Amino acid sequence: MSDGTGAPPPPPPLPPPLPPPPNRGLGWFFAVLGAVILLLTLACMISLTDGHLWGEDGELALLCGSPTLILGAVFLWLGTRRLKR
Repeated sequence: MSDGTGAPPPPPPLPPPLPPPPNRGLGWFFAVLGAVILLLTLACMISLTDGHLWGEDGELALLCGSPTLILGAVFLWLGTRRLKR
């Protein structure tokens, strides 16, 4: 009769699979889109005020362009935040 001493030990458990690498495409999309929106909005504001952003039409340009500036800044923030992960 055998007492089981000659049997090989059981194999060690397999490590869990690695998570898939993060997809940075969406982060780059947000970052580039935010930068383009910011640049186009600033260019539009400067052209509206004839290059004098702090002139008489500057307040109107800042008031009308602020939602788009905020949107571009949020997209840029989201993109850089995704790229940091």
